[in-house]
Amino acid sequence: MSSAAGATTASAPGATTASAPGADRVPGYDRIGSAALVHTAQVVAAAALGVSVRDVRARVADDGRGSLAVTVTAPLVMPVLGARSTAGMAATDGSDAGATAAPESVVARTHRARATVAERMSAITGRQVQRVDVTFTSSVVDTPRRVR
Repeated sequence: MSSAAGATTASAPGATTASAPGADRVPGYDRIGSAALVHTAQVVAAAALGVSVRDVRARVADDGRGSLAVTVTAPLVMPVLGARSTAGMAATDGSDAGATAAPESVVARTHRARATVAERMSAITGRQVQRVDVTFTSSVVDTPRRVR
């Protein structure tokens, strides 16, 4: 009987006990419900696109072979014309986006966001993400916030 993770367990005579990770796996199924997958996709997509979670809609489908297909609908964040904003900026020297960054195209931002959604969804759920579709339904201006 074990009382903490990593503790040894009592076993039958002649049986060996292993203390390696995963040695005391219990048979059964691990399932992530569809609502949890959808909400996870919404949160990950909102972070990748730089919008509020409440503005993102997501659908997640299983392709029948264990891979996921994610469809995201969200507004497109646009910088204020003539202003330097962090939305839509790509760092040219590997540093954080800032004053020396050039504007990044909508297509480039979308490709980066799709890759981010696929990578983070795979890391969180443990399932391969085969496809990510992003649809922009509107645009919002990324207005700089004042610091008080």
